[in-house]
Amino acid sequence: MSRYLEEAAALLRKSVETNEREHAKWPSSLTEGRERIAREFATLAAIDKGLLPAEITADILRAITEKGGRS
Repeated sequence: MSRYLEEAAALLRKSVETNEREHAKWPSSLTEGRERIAREFATLAAIDKGLLPAEITADILRAITEKGGRS
């Protein structure tokens, strides 16, 4: 994993701690934070494996279909 991905993962781990501490009393907020952080870790994992993350792939496909194949 590159230094940049390692730093991003470290920041996400800090976000986990903050989310758990600040939203412990609000289960729905806690769950939303966990899901958001999990998506970000999945994105890092995809990048680390040399794959295009799902959100970026969706954006590219949307741009292609909206343009309708015209140049």
